Amino acid sequence: MKRTFIFAFAGLLPLVALAQSKPAVDGAQLLLELRKGGYVLYFRHTTTLPEHEHEANRRRAGLLDLADCSTQRNLSERGYIEASAQAQWVARLGIPMGEVLASRYCRTLRHAAWFTSSPSLSDALTPVRNAEKAAQLKRMLNQAPAPGANTFMFAHGGILWQATNYDSVEAELFVFRPGGAGGAELVASVKMEE
Repeated sequence: MKRTFIFAFAGLLPLVALAQSKPAVDGAQLLLELRKGGYVLYFRHTTTLPEHEHEANRRRAGLLDLADCSTQRNLSERGYIEASAQAQWVARLGIPMGEVLASRYCRTLRHAAWFTSSPSLSDALTPVRNAEKAAQLKRMLNQAPAPGANTFMFAHGGILWQATNYDSVEAELFVFRPGGAGGAELVASVKMEE
């Protein structure tokens, strides 16, 4: 898995933009741009345990507690391996991190912990989905990072989908270029298996 990301960014494998009309992105060029900073990297949490119904039942019963990981769907062993691999390739490739934001759910905090010990918690990245959070996430994706850095976000697929209409799989990375008049531009998406 680690090598896959390195090859992708080195240009040995193409990165595919989600918009069907966009051509494949040159991985080597994207890496050069990411090293300069100015992008927003949105990580959907890595692979989780198959406990979707457990968390849904807790939510319906009013027993879901964001401070209690046992009430939530959590990362699987594979998810921890994926998170570690992603953090390693970011470090090895010299991609500068600026602000690191995360959902309040345990799975996203544990994913982000491989990158930093102190992510900023963001209600906009935390389910439940609604139009206000979608609008807030659109603004966040379009906010320029500090000079020479990239903003890292760790969150969920549903939140991203509601804000951008981009579907995702667990452990997928989306790279956005902020600052566009029409909002942030999706530059690339990278799945763990690519």
